[in-house]
Amino acid sequence: MMSSEPLLERLSKLEAAAAADVMVAMGLEAQVLAPSLRPLGGARMAGFALCAEGREGVDQPGLPTFDLDALVTPGAVVVIATGDCGKGAIIGDNMVTSMVRAGARGFLLDGGIRDREALASGPVSVWCRYASPINAHRKWKYTAMDRPVTLPGVWGSVEIRPGDLILADDDGVVVLPHEHAEQIIHDTEIHMRAEADIKSAIEAGESRETATKSSRRLQHVRPLTAHAEIPKE
Repeated sequence: MMSSEPLLERLSKLEAAAAADVMVAMGLEAQVLAPSLRPLGGARMAGFALCAEGREGVDQPGLPTFDLDALVTPGAVVVIATGDCGKGAIIGDNMVTSMVRAGARGFLLDGGIRDREALASGPVSVWCRYASPINAHRKWKYTAMDRPVTLPGVWGSVEIRPGDLILADDDGVVVLPHEHAEQIIHDTEIHMRAEADIKSAIEAGESRETATKSSRRLQHVRPLTAHAEIPKE
């Protein structure tokens, strides 16, 4: 994979729907997160996953919350699998402020937040299930950091690993596996140009069917099995 900054710059210009189209065509169908996860304010988010997870009812002391702050690096999207926690807020304004100062580009969790107004108007996107005034950490503890996690998806659970790419916009959130990310981004750029050409043709009077068939839409995308058959030099 190429260096991170150019890749993230290209990623940030993509549409989640176009990336989803490409991944489905590649055979990566379980990469779209559930619509129950929604943004507080601005939806657009692009970065590398920094993963953590926790759960309710942990008998022993959990991992210190400040350990997650220390793991944040520039370009990170902080992904927290809460085990569907409903006991209150996992993150709040001070935690987000600390991590944004360290370079976080967004937050994604299947649980709750608080300080909703501050987070909704903040500098990065925050995706969650709900808001609550109560701190969940009396009932909920971190159990792992910098390890793969799973979040609810449209077609089953979505595994997110440290270093996978996260792309979100008003349509939702998609996860690009890091080992295929550069190819997905390349193919998505082509796909978006093709979609723009289809729209222009329709606006010029062509039928949607004719414009779509003329574009050879997504035919540049090879399934992952086809990529695997290419001999290495």
